Amino acid sequence: MFRWQATLWAILHCGNCLILSSVQLAGNGSIPVLSPRSIRGIEQKAVAQLGTLEGYAFREADGEPPFRPLTVELIDQGKTKYRKTTRADGTFSFDKIREGRYTIRGRFGDFTVVQDEVTVTSGRKNFAAVILVKRRAGALALRTVTADQLSAQSDRELEKKQRQANNLAAKGDWAGAARLYEQAVAAGTQPLLWDALGLVYLQLGREEEALDAFEKAIKQDPKYLLPYAHLETAYLEARRYKEMLLVANRALAVDPKWLTAYVFLGEAQAAMGNLNTALRSAETACALARRRAPGPYLLLAKIQWARRDCAEARKHMEHFLELNTSARKRPEILKLLEGLQRCGPIP
Repeated sequence: MFRWQATLWAILHCGNCLILSSVQLAGNGSIPVLSPRSIRGIEQKAVAQLGTLEGYAFREADGEPPFRPLTVELIDQGKTKYRKTTRADGTFSFDKIREGRYTIRGRFGDFTVVQDEVTVTSGRKNFAAVILVKRRAGALALRTVTADQLSAQSDRELEKKQRQANNLAAKGDWAGAARLYEQAVAAGTQPLLWDALGLVYLQLGREEEALDAFEKAIKQDPKYLLPYAHLETAYLEARRYKEMLLVANRALAVDPKWLTAYVFLGEAQAAMGNLNTALRSAETACALARRRAPGPYLLLAKIQWARRDCAEARKHMEHFLELNTSARKRPEILKLLEGLQRCGPIP
């Protein structure tokens, strides 16, 4: 890169840079003088590439903000580009973000609790609802553990394998992660290990082994909710709606107020053509969501569209897109928007 090119790059990429009208270059003459109009054009171009992102984090269990501040990060190609901490009410905001697609991650200390994708554009409002998923049924309480369980939880070698497996999974080495998780589940009795192994198996295309791993996690601790969600997701991807329906009902038997289970239940019922029962499940999920979680409103929009109630479908789709602006470019959403457009303009 020539030095004059580097200087223009700095002008475009540095919001606080001092713009010089002329810079002498050793042996290369000087940069042409930038007129005020040129400077304004450059500044406008740089501003046009920047957007903002607002959002909030809330607990799925009760719709309230996190008990303590959550660190929210925007990651591009494995590197954290932007970082904020949630306010007391769970809200967060980023300014002057470059347009593009990011991984949005929420963490407490070194412990990642949620990770998703978000798209930032400069031409419209960008918003993301960060859901801290409910992990256990019912209220938190002290549980009795056996000596073997306590020993497994304090086993340093087991913890080492788990960390190594997590690192390999983060790098995309799913086969290596699977080997370590297999060693870990053979030595320990923690359901989260079986759940993690199931997720790795899914990445490797070993679907039946993944389903078995999730079931083993549930068997070890029926009140641990994440394996139910992962099992239902696998059945949804495979279009095995009857099994999905059964798992959702099992989960609701354990926790009758679990929002996620009602969403999966409604998805299964709608896919099987039971639109009236699906509608009731979706409405229950929305009541539990307290207008904060986007998923139930997308489900309601799809069900109402299938029922040909366009006005209701549009209303719920609008609220879904308010809570999840990045979804606008998803093929599923584009298809639904195209259908709803026959009833009038989409915002």
